[in-house]
Amino acid sequence: MPFADALERGHASFRLDGRKLHGGYSLTRIRGGRDGHRQAWLLVKHADRRARTAGATDPRRARSTRSGRTLGQVAAGTAGRDWTTRS
Repeated sequence: MPFADALERGHASFRLDGRKLHGGYSLTRIRGGRDGHRQAWLLVKHADRRARTAGATDPRRARSTRSGRTLGQVAAGTAGRDWTTRS
């Protein structure tokens, strides 16, 4: 089934091989999308060989790839990396 059709039905499974995310994932719509309600989606990691069960990073210490901030820093509104370009 094409990915767009799977999303329209509310569930899609796929594989990622990026810098932070690896292996199989499923994306499932858990709310909304009709009658003007905002959509909410749940991303779940498959229990495959790329899944970590021991030695995984504590999610409270993980940093955003984009800003370099922890979840606590994001919640507190503290500044992240300076993204200005230098000549």
